[in-house]
Amino acid sequence: MKKILISCVALALIIGSFLALSFFDFSDIDGTISIILKDEIGDTISSKEYEFTNEDTLFNILEENYEVGCANSSFQLSDVCEKGMFSSRIILEIDTLKTDWRNSYISIYENGEYSVHGIDDISLNDGDIFEFEFKLVGGDN
Repeated sequence: MKKILISCVALALIIGSFLALSFFDFSDIDGTISIILKDEIGDTISSKEYEFTNEDTLFNILEENYEVGCANSSFQLSDVCEKGMFSSRIILEIDTLKTDWRNSYISIYENGEYSVHGIDDISLNDGDIFEFEFKLVGGDN
């Protein structure tokens, strides 16, 4: 009788532990964002979703999943994308989306709105949609 009671208690503890662990979400994922790349005529060349944690930044997600080129201090293309002391990184290339910064640039839209923040100052929220679009200087924004 004692063995049956101990077995039942152990089984109840195992089932209770399983249910408790299932109830609490211990994953590091804070949410999902979408990143869309658009060319000079507005056609989508890439559209993907990425999970993020509170440690991630928009730039880190870009850098981990795309070939990214940034401007150096002379606004020339560099494969080293370091954040400036008083400014955000300037992205000149994301995969096949390329700009020269003088005649064109890559604009950032956050949830359909033109972003007034640089890549390093944009926070991530679950469900955000980020569009990176080629734009001509002086063209329609």
